[in-house]
Amino acid sequence: MVPEDMKPNEEGQKVLYPLNMLREKFPGLYEVKVKKYDSLNEDGSVNEYRKSIPSTIIPVLEKATWGDVVQLTAIHPEDLKKALIDAGFQPKELKFYQVDPELLNPENTTIYLYQDEFGKDSEESFGEYNPQKLNEHAIVPEKTKEYYKEKFLKKERPLLFVGVPHIFHKGPIDVSNFPVITV
Repeated sequence: MVPEDMKPNEEGQKVLYPLNMLREKFPGLYEVKVKKYDSLNEDGSVNEYRKSIPSTIIPVLEKATWGDVVQLTAIHPEDLKKALIDAGFQPKELKFYQVDPELLNPENTTIYLYQDEFGKDSEESFGEYNPQKLNEHAIVPEKTKEYYKEKFLKKERPLLFVGVPHIFHKGPIDVSNFPVITV
């Protein structure tokens, strides 16, 4: 997605930074972004699972955590928005960078498949990044559609990417010249 509060770097470029790099480059912005992992359980207690996400290790990317990667998806924004609408939501306008998959170094990139319960992921929960095979991960999963429906019925705001295969890229991505898709 295009962050509404994105700040250009020292050279004036638009760069998507992993959360941990934001801490160094834009500490105030980091404080805002890390709060998305602060959530409560239904009983009002802190959701330790959500809070631990940024420090969760990605076993197939050497010494990387969720906080060290930029998270992308192969699913077209129109499909995500349609799934939200089909569940009953009326989402606002969404903007996404269209990242050229050929520009991502496969050695620093993997696909998170959501096969296991979060936090109990094994190497099998991650797939090889191959730009020619991204269509295999370009469909909104049924479990995500069901999650959206459950959240709508509970009148709760859904997390947009629950159950959606993630493309994890270790390191920043300069998006200065990438087109923006608006849906």
